[in-house]
Amino acid sequence: MITYDKATKIFGAGAGAITALDNVSFTIEKGEVVVLLGPSGCGKTTTMRLTNRLENLSSGSITVDGRDIQSVDAVKLRQSMGYVIQEIGLFPNKTIAENIAVVPKLLGWSKADIEDRVEKLLQMVQLIPTDSYRDRYPAELSGGQQQRVGVARGLAADPEILLMDEPFGAIDPINREQIQDEFLRVQAKLKKTIAFVSHDIHEAIKMGDKIALFNEGQLIQYDTPEIILTQPKNKFVADFVGSDRALKVLGIMRVKEAMNKNPKNIVQGDTPAPEALKFMEEKNIRYALVVHRGKPTGYITRKDLKYEEGPVRDLSERFPTFVQDKTHLRVALSLMLMHDLILLCVVDENGDLQGTISYQNIQRSILDVYNDETEE
Repeated sequence: MITYDKATKIFGAGAGAITALDNVSFTIEKGEVVVLLGPSGCGKTTTMRLTNRLENLSSGSITVDGRDIQSVDAVKLRQSMGYVIQEIGLFPNKTIAENIAVVPKLLGWSKADIEDRVEKLLQMVQLIPTDSYRDRYPAELSGGQQQRVGVARGLAADPEILLMDEPFGAIDPINREQIQDEFLRVQAKLKKTIAFVSHDIHEAIKMGDKIALFNEGQLIQYDTPEIILTQPKNKFVADFVGSDRALKVLGIMRVKEAMNKNPKNIVQGDTPAPEALKFMEEKNIRYALVVHRGKPTGYITRKDLKYEEGPVRDLSERFPTFVQDKTHLRVALSLMLMHDLILLCVVDENGDLQGTISYQNIQRSILDVYNDETEE
């Protein structure tokens, strides 16, 4: 979709010339989110600005769908790409609806089409009820809400390509996490091709299908987050990613990749206590999951069942929390630590049991990832 071929950008001339980008080559495939990552001054933002010709190449080429961007009018090129920046850049004298409608108006969309698009985008970025936001001004919104409008404006003309320059960097951690999740939800539906500038390794791991790691104008490694974490190309990459790489892997793996789908320590809620105790003793099970009508209701130990006669659902201790299979392992591990549990039940959207996830499952999954990468 977007191909950089020996892309080079030099600012200035002679002895004072600065090479901001040095013979960089890589391709962003259609529908991918690629995070341009690295320390300040590494060339990531220059790469972004070259893509929509806010800066012009010194040498090399950038093509979109096989067409050299130098052959396209710069203004039309920018109008064909969504652009979201850290400072958001909303027009303070325009309403939220007017801000979102800027590019569609320039492209000559009808009033009805623009109104319909604004409505859909406000719903998409969770600014609901939409009537409460359309006619307000940026200063009347929180920073997180303004950033949502910035994303909506970037998507307004339904571009195939979206350029995002540290779009969530100025937002507090809680709102940043929420808007990242919201953006990933939208991207899962829209499948835009996205170049996303960041200096935050955690954000890159969470948001990117691939990561392009830059340093001093050069592309050092271009790979999936898994490979960047498990097979850093050199010391710079290893240092940038951090010594806690194994923990960072938990941020990209999901419960479904590690869960036990067929736990053996299950007893049905209407099972009498003596029968459940006999089952646990024969199987040498320390504790069992109590499931009633397909839903996990709690857990029991052998001690709980001694001298009891009633159904186990009345004797079990309730679980404080559950996870779903799409939950990141990092979140699952955090919940285990918070609630002092060695195991969590995995449920679907209806609360029905899908399996379990334990410390051992998580540890084994991390080791499998590293062993697989080593073998390759």
